[in-house]
Amino acid sequence: MFRGGAEATVDEKGRVKIPSKFRVPLVETFGPRLFITSWAVPSVRIYPLSEWEKIENIMRSSGRANDPRVRRFLWSTSLYGDEQDIDGQGRILIPPRLRKFARMEGEVVVCGYPTNELEIWKESLFYKRFGEEPMSEGDQSYISDLIKEGTDAEIRSRSGDDKGGPENS
Repeated sequence: MFRGGAEATVDEKGRVKIPSKFRVPLVETFGPRLFITSWAVPSVRIYPLSEWEKIENIMRSSGRANDPRVRRFLWSTSLYGDEQDIDGQGRILIPPRLRKFARMEGEVVVCGYPTNELEIWKESLFYKRFGEEPMSEGDQSYISDLIKEGTDAEIRSRSGDDKGGPENS
């Protein structure tokens, strides 16, 4: 759904205007209702509410609610989470607790992911983190394999090979 990145600024009241390249498809596809949270790293994750509800359903139906990893995920996303609407000027308010955790002030980077979510990083933290943790050769190999797997599966699906080959007439 979302691709690429864009710059934005967090104002003195803790609001950030969602860049139009993301805001327009977000509102047109999902509406203005969002869930804003964070987990694991000092960044802000923004989900269309309907997409966040899918994650909640997965957590609820997984049978893993007492797994310590799931509990930590739920604690974090609940602690920092807030439901909001994009305002008439295309802005969202980053809640104070989340703003403090993610160091959301001044210049930020907004990343769009094909998983129907946006992630906002304080610009300096973003470049520092990814400078310290660039993609390794192992990461690159994993991603290449993942893309090849998906491409091969798509080709098999189109040719009918995923079901034992094309049917004979």
